[in-house]
Amino acid sequence: MTDGLSAAGLADAVKRIHDRVDNLRDALDAADRVMGDGDTGMTIASVVAAWNGVIAADSPDVATLLQRMGRETRRATGSSLGSVLAIGLTAAGKSGGSPVQMLDAAATAITERSGAVAGDKTILDSLLAVRDALARQRSAVDAAQQALDDFRSREAKVGRARIYGAKSIGHDDPGMLAALLLLRTAQA
Repeated sequence: MTDGLSAAGLADAVKRIHDRVDNLRDALDAADRVMGDGDTGMTIASVVAAWNGVIAADSPDVATLLQRMGRETRRATGSSLGSVLAIGLTAAGKSGGSPVQMLDAAATAITERSGAVAGDKTILDSLLAVRDALARQRSAVDAAQQALDDFRSREAKVGRARIYGAKSIGHDDPGMLAALLLLRTAQA
């Protein structure tokens, strides 16, 4: 039961992202250079290329497609963001529920495996905001934008930016920015 989410719709979203991945890569690499190693865009480009390969195969349902995307994400990159995405996609696919249930399963798995918690200024905060918005039948893109805006003024608690402490205040978390740009591009 995926409440309007279909394998074909997910595949179309991946195609839209894949067609525009160069812009995403450049924006994310630039954001990551502020307090990171400048490779978030390259990571996302590798992940999106892997997803594009997955959608070429016949996927009978959303759950199967998400699990395959998670597996290929893990193969595409060894980065921490890639690992988090792989964990989340796999857990979402295994839950097989509504999009809200899938995001809840993803958030739980990410917390259990990565140690990140709500409020750490990571992609997890974006996923939780999107989950809550979907539960209220509101815009996922707006929720991701609001989360990014809200957390910009906070200190990073996890990830590479945490080593900068208070200097991370005023800067976007690259994973949160990736969540927003992926969602926005998927809907374009």
